[in-house]
Amino acid sequence: MRKYFLPGLKKWFFFIVVGLIVFVFGIALVVKAHPVTRISQFIWNSMSFIADHVPATMSGVVAISVGFSLLIYAFFRANKQILNLIAPDQSSLMETLDRAHMDKKGIKIVSIGGGTGMSNMLRGLKKYTSNLTAIVTVADDGGSSGRLRESMNIVPPGDIRNCIAALSYDDEIITQLFQYRFDKDAPIDLQNHSFGNLFLTALVELGGSKNMADAVKQACRILKARGMVLPVSNDPMCLKAILDDGSEIIGESKIPTAKSRIRKLVCEGKVPPVLPEAIEAIKDAEIIVLGPGSLYTSVIPNLLVPEIVTAIAESNAIKIYVCNVMTQPGETDNYAVSDHIEALASHVFDQAPILNKVVNYVIVNDTEPHKKQLEIYKKDNQFPVKIDKEEIEKFKLRLYPTNLVQNGDFVRHNPYKLSKAIMEIFSKSLREKNSIVRELLKAKK
Repeated sequence: MRKYFLPGLKKWFFFIVVGLIVFVFGIALVVKAHPVTRISQFIWNSMSFIADHVPATMSGVVAISVGFSLLIYAFFRANKQILNLIAPDQSSLMETLDRAHMDKKGIKIVSIGGGTGMSNMLRGLKKYTSNLTAIVTVADDGGSSGRLRESMNIVPPGDIRNCIAALSYDDEIITQLFQYRFDKDAPIDLQNHSFGNLFLTALVELGGSKNMADAVKQACRILKARGMVLPVSNDPMCLKAILDDGSEIIGESKIPTAKSRIRKLVCEGKVPPVLPEAIEAIKDAEIIVLGPGSLYTSVIPNLLVPEIVTAIAESNAIKIYVCNVMTQPGETDNYAVSDHIEALASHVFDQAPILNKVVNYVIVNDTEPHKKQLEIYKKDNQFPVKIDKEEIEKFKLRLYPTNLVQNGDFVRHNPYKLSKAIMEIFSKSLREKNSIVRELLKAKK
């Protein structure tokens, strides 16, 4: 009985009981039947007195109204007390139940990449499903992530932090908290560190095994993330870019400073071991999305882990590459869509000589950004990625052009337009598969 006398709840359970008694008695008066419950003789005599001196229909309707009102009021308040415990974010009961339902249902989507492009897309995808898995690069060596990577010997947490914030149920306040950076007035050890990076680092240290994957799982649980975030490995990766002029650049943060076209991206030293959970997620996926994000510092680094490419190639999922809207200085200067695809093909060739084993569809933006936006980006030598259909067709991939531009100062993918495009491709693919099955069945008949 202790559970039914929790502070704040017992009075509402009392109202429920009283309401039920009055409600049943009112029905008894209307149908002129003796109450089925054994009410004490004193209460019955009192009620009988009322019934004898007040018309039965009137007293019955009043009793039903009072009882029903008490029931509704008590259930409402009890519901509110319970929700305060299980849904402190002020969600309604229906929203809470829907969230719990969605946690176990929905299309299984795996997103592979890193950076702000990927986390931005996740905000849109979580509206469709909670079976989301973000596999994130571990090559970042700049800024707050780079400092923590070097000093604490852990996987850089920056891209992971962005994805967790994007998948959290209340992403607005969580994003503000996770993205908060200590300014120059903070102690020197805290300056320029983001709170989210320190939070993940603390969870890693609490685990005692330098296991970022376990720390991320705890963070996703704490923040009620609608999905899971996984580092591609529990060990950090060091990148080396080999340029067309023969020079080399070592370090992810230095690659955008390249003055020559990037010929090849490789791991400097040993390729880190893949996280087994990442392979399992890819095997179970119904949709696999590469990008959006920086081609050479967010997307391709994950493909340098051979097991990732093999798992994608063997998967029966729909495989989609999301091409960037704008070129990036030092990485994709003067790149058209086909150049992005060529770069992907060259980096997966050893495990997947046929590119369409890794990519089936390419989503591209076909809408010109606003002139004011273009003028701003032009100053940084950034331009819209050109759609060269004839060159793309050589790769035997299916092009999906659509309007993906988000309004605002920055030229970025609109997360909801992009997510809608991904779901439309999935639906289209299912219809095509069903059509093929029907044709085969007809042929057998």
